[in-house]
Amino acid sequence: MQANDKSQREFLKNLYMQQSENMFRYAYSVLRDSFLAEEAVQETFVVAWDKIEQLINMESPVGWLFGVLKITMKRIKTNEYKLRKTFVTNDETIADSITAHDDLESSVLLEDMFSNDDYSILKKIYLHGFTYNELAEELDLPLSTVSMRIKRAKEKFKKSIEE
Repeated sequence: MQANDKSQREFLKNLYMQQSENMFRYAYSVLRDSFLAEEAVQETFVVAWDKIEQLINMESPVGWLFGVLKITMKRIKTNEYKLRKTFVTNDETIADSITAHDDLESSVLLEDMFSNDDYSILKKIYLHGFTYNELAEELDLPLSTVSMRIKRAKEKFKKSIEE
């Protein structure tokens, strides 16, 4: 490891230790979801590592971090809105298909896309407004397990839409 690389890592580590808790509280106050707030903070530090050389030379690295955090939160909120809107549309399509008994294409598509458990979890989050904590309690699972299942299902959903 080069001396410069080591000092960059140390700089970012110190910045993380000093600011991550404040950043999380701020992100949570805006996003109202601890998993999304943590994701926003982590993504902000990924950007910080990518821009570490510029960040080290800045007069106000903390201000820059919070600026990136705001942009990251806005992107997360936009993505969550789009995903929620897509799920509502898909759920209405499925409900219409099941009621009419003549359009099974949407139902089959979603069954292929998700396991029944994953679809049920996503439906509770995006259609019924459950928080991750409420869902973890209902399923009697650790929050980290529920968060990971949701993350994987969202990635699977996003990938299938992009195809």
